[in-house]
Amino acid sequence: TLEPGVCPSSEVAHWRMFGFSPEEYPGRAYFHALSEGVPCQEGDALFMFNLVPVTRRGGDVYVVDENVSATAEFCALCAVDLEAAAPPGMELHYVGGIEFLAVVEKGSPHVLPSDPFLHHLPVGEIAPQPGWEEDEDTVRTVRLLREFKDRAERAAAGKAGLGGHQAGLIMKWPSRAMSPLSFRDRYGMVAAAVVSTPCFRGMGSFLGMRVVAMGKKEAGADLGAKLGAVREWFREGGDFAFVHTKHADEAAHAGDPRGKAEVIEAMDRALGEHAELAFSPEVLTLVTCDHSTPTTRDPRVIHGGDPVPVLFHAPTVRKDAVRRFDEVSAAGGGMGQLRGEDLMPLVLYFSRRAPYGVRS
Repeated sequence: TLEPGVCPSSEVAHWRMFGFSPEEYPGRAYFHALSEGVPCQEGDALFMFNLVPVTRRGGDVYVVDENVSATAEFCALCAVDLEAAAPPGMELHYVGGIEFLAVVEKGSPHVLPSDPFLHHLPVGEIAPQPGWEEDEDTVRTVRLLREFKDRAERAAAGKAGLGGHQAGLIMKWPSRAMSPLSFRDRYGMVAAAVVSTPCFRGMGSFLGMRVVAMGKKEAGADLGAKLGAVREWFREGGDFAFVHTKHADEAAHAGDPRGKAEVIEAMDRALGEHAELAFSPEVLTLVTCDHSTPTTRDPRVIHGGDPVPVLFHAPTVRKDAVRRFDEVSAAGGGMGQLRGEDLMPLVLYFSRRAPYGVRS
C-alpha cells in the first residue's frame, strides 16, 4: 500500500515502489510525452486532454460511456482541427486513441484537473490549485487551457460520430518537464524497463533505464516474451529489470472475475516456464502488484486501497510459513504489511547491496 485505504494510480504507485519522492515526481503527462517523442523543454507544463462524449444534467457536464473505438475514430477525425485550436504559447499533439497532449511553454502544473475519472461525478472546471490563484504563471496557464478548450470544443461540434452526444474535453495529469533522474545513481544498478504502455516507457526513460518496448495480446505470451527479454538483458550484463504486464488489471476493469483468474493462471504458467531464470540462486525475484483492482464494476471505484501480496525469492530471503500467493495468505507473511517505499531498501538488502548503518 501507499497508505491505508489510499487507492493509488498506477504511475504514483510505481514511483513510490521505485523509492523516489513526491517532490521528484514530474507527472504522468510528461512520461507520455517522453514515450511518444512530444517536443518540450525543461520548465514547460504538460497536460493530457481526452476528447469524449458528454451530456448535461442539472447544469453539470458528465462523461458518457460510449463505444471506445468509435470515440477514438472521432478523435482522429478531429485531430488536425484541435491541434490548430491551440492558442499562442501552447502546442497540442494528438498521441492516439482519445488522447491529446498539451504543452504550455514555461507554464505551471499547479492546475486542478477537470477529469472526474469516476463518471458518476460531474466534469470539473480547469482552475488553479488552492494557494496558486495569484501566481502569474498559473493564471496564464489556466487562461490558455480554458481558451484552448473553448476553441477545440467549437471545432469538434460540427462533426458527427459520437452518437448524437456533444464532444467535450477533459483534462488530467498536470505535469512539468524536468531534468531526468538516474536509477543507476540512486541504487548502483544498471536497469531495464521491459514494458508495453506509454506511461512506463516514459517512466523508464526518465529514470535512465534501457526501455524494451514490447507486448502481446495474450497474458501468458506477454509475460513469457518479457521474461525472455530479461534473460537477454542479464546476459548483456544488466543488474535490474522492471517487468510490467497489464492484462490482469484490464480483466478486472472489465468486471470479469473468471477472466481475471484465467489471466493470472496464464501468467503463472509463463513464470513457471521461465523458472530457471526467475528462481535461479543468482537472481532476486520480486513479484507484486502496483494496486488492487476490484472486479465489481462499482462505478465509485477504479483501483482498490487494499494491500496486495508481495513475494521475494532468493537464497538471502528468510522463509516464512506462507505457501500461497494471494491476498489472504500473504497477510500472514513474515514481512508484515509493507509500503511502496519499503521495496527498494529490501531489494538492496536481499541483493547484498545495502549500505551499513543508518544514514543521518
